[in-house]
Amino acid sequence: MLLQKNGKQGFTIVELLIVIVVIAILASISIVAYNGIQTRAQNTKNTQAVAAWAKSLIFYKSEKGAYPSVVNSCLGARTGNVTTYGDLGDSSKNNGRCWGTNTNGTWYVQTAFLNEMAPYTTPPAEPSDVNIRSGTDQRRGAIYYRVADGDERIYVATIGATSQADCPTIGPLGASYGGQNFDGGRECYYRLP
Repeated sequence: MLLQKNGKQGFTIVELLIVIVVIAILASISIVAYNGIQTRAQNTKNTQAVAAWAKSLIFYKSEKGAYPSVVNSCLGARTGNVTTYGDLGDSSKNNGRCWGTNTNGTWYVQTAFLNEMAPYTTPPAEPSDVNIRSGTDQRRGAIYYRVADGDERIYVATIGATSQADCPTIGPLGASYGGQNFDGGRECYYRLP
Protein backbone atom coordinates (compact mmCIF):
# COMPACT_ATOMS: atom_id res chain seq x y z
CA MET A 1 0.00 0.00 0.00
CA LEU A 2 1.34 3.36 -0.91
CA LEU A 3 0.87 6.17 1.55
CA GLN A 4 0.03 9.60 0.35
CA LYS A 5 0.87 12.57 2.48
CA ASN A 6 1.02 16.05 1.06
CA GLY A 7 0.91 14.61 -2.46
CA LYS A 8 4.01 12.36 -1.95
CA GLN A 9 3.87 8.57 -2.35
CA GLY A 10 5.96 5.96 -0.50
CA PHE A 11 6.03 2.48 0.97
CA THR A 12 5.25 1.68 4.59
CA ILE A 13 7.93 0.28 6.89
CA VAL A 14 6.07 -3.05 7.03
CA GLU A 15 6.12 -3.37 3.24
CA LEU A 16 9.83 -2.60 3.13
CA LEU A 17 10.55 -5.16 5.88
CA ILE A 18 8.59 -7.84 4.01
CA VAL A 19 10.62 -7.19 0.85
CA ILE A 20 13.89 -7.35 2.83
CA VAL A 21 12.87 -10.64 4.49
CA VAL A 22 11.92 -12.19 1.14
CA ILE A 23 15.26 -11.13 -0.38
CA ALA A 24 17.14 -12.58 2.63
CA ILE A 25 15.30 -15.90 2.31
CA LEU A 26 16.05 -16.12 -1.41
CA ALA A 27 19.73 -15.27 -0.80
CA SER A 28 20.10 -17.97 1.87
CA ILE A 29 18.49 -20.58 -0.41
CA SER A 30 20.89 -19.59 -3.20
CA ILE A 31 23.94 -19.88 -0.94
CA VAL A 32 22.94 -23.36 0.26
CA ALA A 33 22.30 -24.50 -3.31
CA TYR A 34 25.66 -23.07 -4.47
CA ASN A 35 27.56 -24.90 -1.70
CA GLY A 36 25.89 -28.17 -2.71
CA ILE A 37 26.85 -27.60 -6.33
CA GLN A 38 30.49 -26.93 -5.35
CA THR A 39 30.66 -30.14 -3.31
CA ARG A 40 29.17 -32.21 -6.13
CA ALA A 41 31.60 -30.62 -8.62
CA GLN A 42 34.63 -31.44 -6.44
CA ASN A 43 33.45 -35.03 -5.93
CA THR A 44 32.79 -35.38 -9.67
CA LYS A 45 36.31 -34.10 -10.42
CA ASN A 46 37.72 -36.74 -8.04
CA THR A 47 35.57 -39.50 -9.55
CA GLN A 48 36.53 -38.62 -13.14
CA ALA A 49 40.24 -38.33 -12.29
CA VAL A 50 40.23 -41.66 -10.45
CA ALA A 51 38.36 -43.35 -13.34
CA ALA A 52 41.04 -42.07 -15.75
CA TRP A 53 43.85 -43.27 -13.46
CA ALA A 54 42.14 -46.66 -12.98
CA LYS A 55 41.88 -47.16 -16.75
CA SER A 56 45.56 -46.24 -17.13
CA LEU A 57 46.56 -48.60 -14.33
CA ILE A 58 44.52 -51.46 -15.82
CA PHE A 59 46.11 -50.81 -19.23
CA TYR A 60 49.54 -50.80 -17.54
CA LYS A 61 48.79 -54.18 -15.93
CA SER A 62 47.53 -55.65 -19.22
CA GLU A 63 50.88 -54.84 -20.84
CA LYS A 64 53.25 -55.46 -17.92
CA GLY A 65 51.45 -58.29 -16.13
CA ALA A 66 51.31 -56.43 -12.79
CA TYR A 67 50.52 -53.02 -11.41
CA PRO A 68 53.33 -50.49 -10.72
CA SER A 69 55.68 -51.61 -7.97
CA VAL A 70 55.63 -48.21 -6.21
CA VAL A 71 54.08 -48.85 -2.79
CA ASN A 72 51.97 -45.68 -2.73
CA SER A 73 51.59 -42.45 -4.64
CA CYS A 74 49.06 -39.68 -4.61
CA LEU A 75 47.27 -39.49 -7.95
CA GLY A 76 47.97 -36.22 -9.71
CA ALA A 77 50.66 -34.21 -11.42
CA ARG A 78 54.12 -33.13 -10.32
CA THR A 79 56.62 -30.65 -11.67
CA GLY A 80 59.77 -30.57 -9.57
CA ASN A 81 58.64 -30.05 -5.99
CA VAL A 82 55.18 -28.74 -6.87
CA THR A 83 52.34 -31.28 -7.02
CA THR A 84 48.58 -31.25 -7.41
CA TYR A 85 48.51 -30.96 -3.60
CA GLY A 86 50.99 -28.12 -3.19
CA ASP A 87 54.70 -27.46 -2.86
CA LEU A 88 56.64 -30.22 -1.07
CA GLY A 89 58.26 -27.51 1.06
CA ASP A 90 55.04 -25.67 1.99
CA SER A 91 54.06 -26.65 5.53
CA SER A 92 50.72 -24.81 5.19
CA LYS A 93 49.74 -27.47 2.62
CA ASN A 94 51.20 -30.35 4.68
CA ASN A 95 54.31 -30.31 2.47
CA GLY A 96 52.41 -31.36 -0.65
CA ARG A 97 51.08 -34.59 0.79
CA CYS A 98 47.64 -35.83 -0.13
CA TRP A 99 47.53 -38.53 2.52
CA GLY A 100 49.19 -38.91 5.89
CA THR A 101 51.17 -36.59 8.13
CA ASN A 102 54.29 -34.45 7.86
CA THR A 103 56.28 -37.23 9.53
CA ASN A 104 55.31 -39.74 6.83
CA GLY A 105 57.50 -38.94 3.83
CA THR A 106 55.89 -41.19 1.24
CA TRP A 107 52.33 -39.93 0.79
CA TYR A 108 52.75 -37.51 -2.09
CA VAL A 109 52.80 -37.63 -5.90
CA GLN A 110 55.88 -39.78 -6.47
CA THR A 111 58.12 -39.22 -9.47
CA ALA A 112 58.89 -42.95 -9.77
CA PHE A 113 55.16 -43.72 -10.06
CA LEU A 114 54.63 -40.99 -12.68
CA ASN A 115 57.64 -42.25 -14.64
CA GLU A 116 56.22 -45.80 -14.69
CA MET A 117 52.79 -44.50 -15.70
CA ALA A 118 53.99 -41.89 -18.26
CA PRO A 119 53.32 -44.02 -21.36
CA TYR A 120 49.80 -44.80 -20.13
CA THR A 121 48.51 -41.41 -18.90
CA THR A 122 49.47 -38.06 -20.42
CA PRO A 123 48.85 -35.65 -18.83
CA PRO A 124 47.88 -37.25 -15.52
CA ALA A 125 44.34 -36.57 -14.34
CA GLU A 126 44.25 -34.31 -11.28
CA PRO A 127 41.77 -35.01 -8.48
CA SER A 128 40.24 -32.23 -6.41
CA ASP A 129 42.55 -30.89 -3.68
CA VAL A 130 40.04 -30.73 -0.82
CA ASN A 131 40.88 -32.07 2.63
CA ILE A 132 38.20 -34.15 4.38
CA ARG A 133 40.19 -34.35 7.61
CA SER A 134 41.10 -31.54 9.99
CA GLY A 135 44.58 -31.15 11.45
CA THR A 136 47.85 -32.29 9.95
CA ASP A 137 46.76 -35.81 8.91
CA GLN A 138 45.61 -35.17 5.34
CA ARG A 139 42.97 -36.96 3.28
CA ARG A 140 42.93 -35.13 -0.06
CA GLY A 141 42.20 -36.22 -3.61
CA ALA A 142 43.13 -39.85 -4.23
CA ILE A 143 46.00 -42.29 -3.73
CA TYR A 144 47.27 -45.49 -5.34
CA TYR A 145 48.16 -47.93 -2.56
CA ARG A 146 49.89 -51.26 -3.14
CA VAL A 147 49.35 -53.48 -0.10
CA ALA A 148 50.93 -56.53 -1.78
CA ASP A 149 51.23 -58.02 -5.24
CA GLY A 150 47.63 -58.67 -6.27
CA ASP A 151 46.17 -56.30 -3.65
CA GLU A 152 46.37 -52.85 -5.21
CA ARG A 153 43.87 -50.20 -4.15
CA ILE A 154 42.77 -46.64 -4.75
CA TYR A 155 41.54 -44.53 -1.85
CA VAL A 156 39.40 -41.49 -2.68
CA ALA A 157 38.46 -38.51 -0.48
CA THR A 158 34.72 -37.92 -0.92
CA ILE A 159 33.43 -34.64 0.50
CA GLY A 160 30.23 -34.82 2.56
CA ALA A 161 29.94 -38.62 2.35
CA THR A 162 28.98 -40.32 5.61
CA SER A 163 28.47 -43.96 4.62
CA GLN A 164 29.63 -46.51 2.08
CA ALA A 165 26.41 -45.87 0.15
CA ASP A 166 27.63 -42.28 -0.39
CA CYS A 167 30.82 -43.48 -2.10
CA PRO A 168 30.48 -43.13 -5.88
CA THR A 169 30.68 -46.04 -8.29
CA ILE A 170 33.80 -45.40 -10.34
CA GLY A 171 33.93 -46.75 -13.89
CA PRO A 172 36.36 -49.66 -14.04
CA LEU A 173 36.61 -49.93 -10.24
CA GLY A 174 32.89 -50.39 -9.60
CA ALA A 175 31.47 -49.83 -6.13
CA SER A 176 33.48 -49.02 -3.03
CA TYR A 177 34.26 -51.97 -0.75
CA GLY A 178 34.66 -49.91 2.42
CA GLY A 179 35.98 -46.71 3.88
CA GLN A 180 36.43 -44.50 6.90
CA ASN A 181 34.61 -41.33 7.96
CA PHE A 182 36.37 -38.07 8.78
CA ASP A 183 35.28 -34.53 9.66
CA GLY A 184 34.52 -33.40 6.11
CA GLY A 185 33.60 -36.65 4.39
CA ARG A 186 34.62 -40.22 3.77
CA GLU A 187 37.71 -42.00 2.55
CA CYS A 188 36.26 -44.52 0.05
CA TYR A 189 38.26 -47.70 -0.71
CA TYR A 190 38.38 -49.37 -4.14
CA ARG A 191 40.29 -52.48 -5.28
CA LEU A 192 41.94 -52.56 -8.68
CA PRO A 193 40.78 -55.62 -10.68
